[in-house]
Amino acid sequence: MTDPPTARKGSSASRPGASATTVATLTTVVAVLPVFLIGGLAVQLGADLHMTPASLGIVVAVFWAVSSLLSPPAGAIAGSLGTRRGMVLAVSLGFIALLGITVGTPSWGWLALWLAVAGSANALSHPVSNSLIVSQVSIRNRAFAFGLKQAAIPVSTLVAGLSVPLLALTVGWRWTFALTALLALLLIPALVRVVPRRPPRPRGTARPRDAGKVPRELRPFLIATATASGLGSAQANVVGAFTVSSAVAAGFGTGEAGLLLGVASVAGILARPLVGIAADRGIGGSMATVAIMMGAGFMGLIGMASGHKAAFAVGAILAFGFGWGWNGLIHYVVSHRAHPFTARATGITQSGTYLGGTLGPLIFGFIFTHYGPGIGWSLAAAVSALGISAALVAFRLEKLLDPPLPES
Repeated sequence: MTDPPTARKGSSASRPGASATTVATLTTVVAVLPVFLIGGLAVQLGADLHMTPASLGIVVAVFWAVSSLLSPPAGAIAGSLGTRRGMVLAVSLGFIALLGITVGTPSWGWLALWLAVAGSANALSHPVSNSLIVSQVSIRNRAFAFGLKQAAIPVSTLVAGLSVPLLALTVGWRWTFALTALLALLLIPALVRVVPRRPPRPRGTARPRDAGKVPRELRPFLIATATASGLGSAQANVVGAFTVSSAVAAGFGTGEAGLLLGVASVAGILARPLVGIAADRGIGGSMATVAIMMGAGFMGLIGMASGHKAAFAVGAILAFGFGWGWNGLIHYVVSHRAHPFTARATGITQSGTYLGGTLGPLIFGFIFTHYGPGIGWSLAAAVSALGISAALVAFRLEKLLDPPLPES
């Protein structure tokens, strides 16, 4: 793929790759922020809406389940709508969800409705934002761009956490959602300005094929990648859900456990763009790299299963940084191998991610409750091992696609 055409110096489009990465990241944040805000504001929501931990689990599962169900058709819709209209639709749905939570939530059951809307925004956001990155970011910086975009997800967890003392405990949880809804609304005109109506392509090339069906030779690779992503996401979301409570059981104080979660989250944030930088420079950049990162996460889960304080702390950082830091790289690998069909391919692989994100916390919540953290983390490591195997299968299928499909 040729680099995007250079605009007039000083114009708003003079750095289309940087602008595309920024709006792609913000679109991802808007789509996923509702579910993280609900988790961060669970105490305030519970007091006002009579929401229990069980009902919190239900509404969060609705978000990920809708994301999983709608992800494959969202890829097709993204290919048909085009990048600009698709991104505007995704952000608009995120805005509706945030506004609905603000003014249309008399009881906790309504949260399920609004998170279903947010889940549809989330399902659409990745295909369209990935298409934008592929069309606007030069290939020499593309893995880094995907890493930055995916780092927006753990950043959203930090935003949700900071919103508690800064907003929820001062102006209330409804105003917290209202302010984020306003930010989502302000993003729409920025999308219209930055995102091109039609992606640029070299003169003489055919019309982009992203609206067509995914080629048969690409499907086994995408299915294997979706399986690896689903298994990896299942264990990763368990790490996010149960680290603090397990750390306390391992002998950490409550404050220490929270600090450990923060340090581990920062490791996850940094790992995603850093592994992208390495891939852009020819180091890794394949599903084999994903398998290696999952392997490091597997070792971290074993350390957490031991219950020993030092091993638990190191294990949590490994599980967050490496065991959850591969998802930006998967987006890059899929776009690189399926370039003309990036939106549809992303929809297929993300369905696995969302399914793992739905089932992992639900199943492991039961396991941790009834069998304890030692068994829970050991079984999470077993799931991680299955994810490694699936990633290696995907790598073998990836090599059969050499050379990659031509860029349009």
